Amino acid sequence: MAIARPFAAGVLLLTTLLFPTWDADARTSIVKAGEGWKLVVDGQPYVAKGVTFSGTGGPANFDRDCEQLRALGVNTLRTWGTGEETPALLDAAHKHGLRVLVGLWLRPGRAGMENDDAFDYVRDAKGREAQFQATLAQVRRFKDHPAVLAWGLGNEVILNSPDEASKVAYARFLEKVVRAVKKADPGHPVLSVDAWTLGVPLWEKYVPSLDAYGLNVYGRGIHALADAVKQAGGRKPWFITEFGAQGEWEVPKDARGIPQEPGDGEKYSVIVDGWRNALAPHVQTGRCLGLFVFNYSATLDHGGLWLGMLSGTSTRPAWHAVREAYTGTKPEPALPVPVRLEVRGVEKEGTVTWANVAFDVTSATPLDVSFAYNFRRAATRAERDRVTVLESRKGDSPGTWRVRLPSVTGAIKLYGLAKDGAGNLVAATTSVAASP
Repeated sequence: MAIARPFAAGVLLLTTLLFPTWDADARTSIVKAGEGWKLVVDGQPYVAKGVTFSGTGGPANFDRDCEQLRALGVNTLRTWGTGEETPALLDAAHKHGLRVLVGLWLRPGRAGMENDDAFDYVRDAKGREAQFQATLAQVRRFKDHPAVLAWGLGNEVILNSPDEASKVAYARFLEKVVRAVKKADPGHPVLSVDAWTLGVPLWEKYVPSLDAYGLNVYGRGIHALADAVKQAGGRKPWFITEFGAQGEWEVPKDARGIPQEPGDGEKYSVIVDGWRNALAPHVQTGRCLGLFVFNYSATLDHGGLWLGMLSGTSTRPAWHAVREAYTGTKPEPALPVPVRLEVRGVEKEGTVTWANVAFDVTSATPLDVSFAYNFRRAATRAERDRVTVLESRKGDSPGTWRVRLPSVTGAIKLYGLAKDGAGNLVAATTSVAASP
């Protein structure tokens, strides 16, 4: 499902970079095992317990990022592309015993995601060749790094293709790339990534050289995924390459037209349930080879609050859900629980508009409460993703606040944010009509 990925590694290096040399002691394979498959790393069975990785501040933080993720039970990271930060990330991952599903970025076929780029796979032969050569350059550059687990080609390109001819042209190009990558590096499997099972029929027909599928799935529909793969004609193992709560693109809208974000309790529960109950049987039978929860980043923006594990230095429920899924450890102390966020009225004071807001949160410890907004009707992608903190004052009764609304026209998404002394940040959302 297409949403903007904050990891700025989609830049393909057309490169005359020097290719460093590592001891090539890490080799990965996918082997048939009974009715299923087995992922093998250096001769040992391996199941990817992963997260997608954007990081918390670039290479200077990668060592700490990897150390923290290892403590959560994570053993694998996924990126969407390669760039200047990739060597530092691979080095940090290796230091802490993590592997990386290294993304190899391929351009989407229509605008709508990833900086609204678009590429014509049907007609642009020169552009195809440029991507082909850039991809192989990155494979040759990193293939001997011991942190590399596998290669992940593209991300939701089929989803973001304008028509059937474009999808087929991309799939045919993808087979050429897969063959070349495997020839350049026979030591690591190659998969391609797309939304749900949209890619499966095309992969089966046009990309027979793939070793596995990468499937991006969100919400409780993960319980139906294995059957959907089978119905789509899938005959290979798969990874869940993105997973989290139901996304903005598929939730119902409220009366003001604002997508209704799942509550923090649901965001937590869907991750634990997805790993333990939806995927566990297919891991055991060798159909599913691993999971990557979206997303390890620290951005305070629309996507970060919806699906992220961190917000600045504060931990979000997904952080703790990843740890419980992979280690069985529950948060201690228990996370605060938002009970209600309600706008009880709006009033003008001169040129300023104030909302009277009730925000109830159950917590064993005192909370630092704040409010913020997001305006998805803004002109640019950056503006649409931005979350801005609002001025607020305590109301006349417990659990109430007066929140100053922004000077924008139309419905806004209002966040109630509560942070406890342990650094846990919980959120509730509603909508309110704002006006200049």
